[in-house]
Parts: sequence; structure tokens; C-alpha cells
Amino acid sequence: DYGEIEVVPTSEFLTMTYTIKLDTDLNRSWVLTSESRSEQTLDGSGEIIVPSEERFILELKTVIPSAFTLHQSYPNPFNPVTTLRYDLPDNIFVNISIYDMLGKRIKVLVNDSIDAGFKSVQWDATDSMGRAVSAGIYLYQIEAGDFVQTKKMVLLK
Repeated sequence: DYGEIEVVPTSEFLTMTYTIKLDTDLNRSWVLTSESRSEQTLDGSGEIIVPSEERFILELKTVIPSAFTLHQSYPNPFNPVTTLRYDLPDNIFVNISIYDMLGKRIKVLVNDSIDAGFKSVQWDATDSMGRAVSAGIYLYQIEAGDFVQTKKMVLLK
């Protein structure tokens, strides 16, 4: 998860070639940080040129999203379960609710303080009493501070 790189200078610059093999579901990336605190995220494979006299720290860091986002549910249409993904750039109180097309709240999926990061929650097409809901179009809404967003999903049976 951590490494320090010291280069014995043979020229003014050093070309580093890398290949990163990392499970993207972990929301973590390898980050190369120089003594001057400039950071470079290493993703996939590539090549970077760095000053050979600097010392670098290579760390596996958790990636934090830059903006609040509510993604489209997947799968959509769904039966019997769908996943709702959302991104939080800050630790914040989050409410995610499911509504029918008349605006009636069917179920609250999240109502808690959540740490920043890439998150997801599943809905199993049941209401707040655990009863299966009928096929149709449903809305899901996230409220996180001032951020509010609503999207549609379709339940097929």
C-alpha cells in the first residue's frame, strides 16, 4: 500500500513506465507525490517524466469524488433488484428515498451520515413494510446538504 522511491541521478530527468493492475471497485488509485507535494495519479499504463533529483512517495490512496452525483440505476429496467450509485465529495447527511409516480414515498433506503466516496445501495422492489411493489415507473431521490437530484427507474415483472 505504500512505497518510497529514491533515484540515483544519471541524467536530469527520469522516464518511468508503469502498468497499474488494480480493482476499480476499491475506489483507490496509486498516487506518486514529489517532495514539492505535486501529485500524479497513475492509472492503467503509461509513461511519466520526472526530475531525477527528487524523492517520491508512492501510495495507494482512496479516491474522493469531486462533485455530488446521482447515477442512473442499474439495471434499468430491473427485476427484482437494482443498484443506485452516488458520489459524495464530503462527509454529509444523506437521504435516498423511493417514490411512486404520484409522489408518495415508498421506501427510505439511506437516512444517515455517510463518509465521502463512491457509494451504492440496492433496492429490492419492496415498500417500507417489506411488501413487493407493483410493476411501473419509480423515482429515486438523493438529498445531501444542498444537493438534491431525482431520477427514474422502471420495475418490470
